Amino acid sequence: FEDGQKDKVPLAILSEVIRLYSFDIDFQRDIQKENQLEILYNVSYNEKREEISYGDIEYVNLILQNKNLEYFLFKDSEGFSDYFNKEGKNVKKTLMKTPLDGARISSSFGIRKHPISGYNKKHKGVDFAAPKNTPVYAAGNGVIEYVGRNGGYGKFIRIRHNSSYKTAYAHLNGYKKGISKGVRVNQGQTIGYVGSTGRSTGPHLHYEVIYQNKQINPMKMKFPSSKILKAKQLESFNENSKKIYANFLFYLYE
Repeated sequence: FEDGQKDKVPLAILSEVIRLYSFDIDFQRDIQKENQLEILYNVSYNEKREEISYGDIEYVNLILQNKNLEYFLFKDSEGFSDYFNKEGKNVKKTLMKTPLDGARISSSFGIRKHPISGYNKKHKGVDFAAPKNTPVYAAGNGVIEYVGRNGGYGKFIRIRHNSSYKTAYAHLNGYKKGISKGVRVNQGQTIGYVGSTGRSTGPHLHYEVIYQNKQINPMKMKFPSSKILKAKQLESFNENSKKIYANFLFYLYE
């Protein structure tokens, strides 16, 4: 993020890149010195050649330890635009590992000494330290199953994604307008805001992934892509991605 700012990449573009990679990358552990990030995005200018707005990211590549994580923008036959890797697999997964921007892990999943009670106890989620009122996103498509105060969790939201998976969000400062029980939400949609309600020592999000009614470690989840292009759509994607990459090389060496 800091290196992107030094190279004058707009905040909106950097935030979108971070969100795209949040499905595959643990930003606390995977990012190392000498990693590289390549981005091709659209910029609109006014008559004075001043940048006035930023459009879609067409291509992004995160190079980790000589491994390329390339994503291409593609509009499918139904008219929906999304990002796919070189094999035509949608980069979006069933659930996001990190459902907010710019946060650091303050407490991992597993046995820990509870900061308030002082007892060793299993921490059944991951805590992300972030400033108060940082937006919290729905980790996947689903239905709001619970919204309201929930004991030590404070202000709390739980989303049912399918018959097996649920996610929970605790210690919220408040809820996004319109969020109530039974409401359908989409992946990446703001549902609430970071707070310190309930049994909490400071502003953070306590995030849980619940699989078949048991909490699991979000950082160790391995989810399949939500969509894989096939047949004519894959052919169209391959042609389109070649054009995008040629564009990227043109601007890189212009």
